[in-house]
Amino acid sequence: MKYLLREILESKKLLILVGTGVLVISLLVTALFIWQPWSASPGSGPEALGEAEAVMTTKLRVFDGLWEPTRHSDELYYPLGLAIINGDIVVADSKCDRIQIIDGDSNRRIGMPGQYGLSYRDSGALIDGYREHAMFMKPSSVFVCPSETIIIADTGNHAIRRMDAEFVITIAGNGVAGFNDGKEGDAQFNNPRSAVMCPDGYIYVADTLNHVIRRIDSYGFVTVYAGEPKEQGFADGNLWEARFFEPTGLYVDAIGAIYVADSANHAIRKIENDVVTTIAGRPGELNRFTGYHIGDYIDGDNDSARFNFPRDVAPMPNGDVMVADSLNHAIRLITPDGTKTIAGNGMAGQFYASVENLKMTRPEGVYINGETLYISDSYNNRVLAVPLTERILEGRPSRNKMLLETGISTDSRYSYQGDIRVFIADEWIDMGRVAPWNTMDAIYVPIRPLFEALGASVHLDERTNLLTITIQEWETVLALDVDYFILRGIAVTTIDEIERLFPHTFEWFPEFSTIALHIPSDLR
Repeated sequence: MKYLLREILESKKLLILVGTGVLVISLLVTALFIWQPWSASPGSGPEALGEAEAVMTTKLRVFDGLWEPTRHSDELYYPLGLAIINGDIVVADSKCDRIQIIDGDSNRRIGMPGQYGLSYRDSGALIDGYREHAMFMKPSSVFVCPSETIIIADTGNHAIRRMDAEFVITIAGNGVAGFNDGKEGDAQFNNPRSAVMCPDGYIYVADTLNHVIRRIDSYGFVTVYAGEPKEQGFADGNLWEARFFEPTGLYVDAIGAIYVADSANHAIRKIENDVVTTIAGRPGELNRFTGYHIGDYIDGDNDSARFNFPRDVAPMPNGDVMVADSLNHAIRLITPDGTKTIAGNGMAGQFYASVENLKMTRPEGVYINGETLYISDSYNNRVLAVPLTERILEGRPSRNKMLLETGISTDSRYSYQGDIRVFIADEWIDMGRVAPWNTMDAIYVPIRPLFEALGASVHLDERTNLLTITIQEWETVLALDVDYFILRGIAVTTIDEIERLFPHTFEWFPEFSTIALHIPSDLR
């Protein structure tokens, strides 16, 4: 196993051209995986629209993706809800307090970005008027009506807004968090995260921190539609019996059924004929310190499937439901046969060489237009456009199948709580005095023991702070503070950075606290 990569490289034709600082590697794909070094950082994103592809994989488009956008530029900054109008992408550009319209070549901005302040929470405003001068505060969702009017859940303003070709007006809410039924400015919401219009003409609102679904009639009068105000819970039944816990995403289908991402219940709900049902997921154990239920990541039949703060939903024409499973960093698909993963694998990251090895961090918006799935990869500040090919809709291999393929036993005696472990080619890797660790956004690993286990030599030049990794004739150089950092004398980086060298390779199994090299069975 120690010489796994050396053997792989010996079975391929390796060509290195060094001229203008560009490294080109040509390999015959005859072994375990595709070796594809990158001279640029894919996750840092193109200026407006970029494409990336890998051999025998599915191409996707990436809009923006800057790691540190400025609030007064045209880049996206924590995009949330999505919609399509006349072929253009409408985005709730949350942390810039504005609505953006992306035409594929440039970002056309609608709404003035809020001014800088001591806190982002105080940077926007509730101002109606011409849409070029209107102001928002942390908008979360956009819904395009048949008339091309856009309904906006203006979360930070605790209001529902409407935007047409010229003006922005407030339909309901007054900028103050609270709960009150009533008309227009008399009504109060508490961080509404989504608003959609049904065929019956009503606007339905996920009033998130009031734990209810509200309804606005054509006269602007707001009432409770489902759930009990300020009473969180999990219960199916008729409209007044049902309970929600921080509902976020809403979607309405052609016949008026409403789908709800019941986020803190880790469940997807459906309201049809005035009855609330759960179609997949359910709350986990209650964490008494946070007051929230614990999420999970399980594919399989819909009764057993588990989510981790699903934020948005988008039903497909055939009735299947796409889900932005935010803290699993994945896009899931609910079908009558069960729930499966379409993109992502539970590990946060930025890598996007293809859909098959795509990594996201906290995706919070999904929208389907024709045969394209649009994703708000929120923490990575980008929107992804994924073609819904038959291959993609088949989903990733089941996690049990991947466990078997990595060689990790699913026997309960291997269940492990503690430091994260690394498993490669039937062996546990000794990671030395710095154990891998997991944050909300990435998994960090020491570089030297991981690459040495794969047969590479690793050298750190302390004078230049350059880390050189060499395998036979192939060599790559990582720079301190760009690609890695030093912790207790050990060079450390993220799995996402490792996968820039080994795309579509590692899988994260939180139930085993294990990172494993995933070698598909047809390549073993």
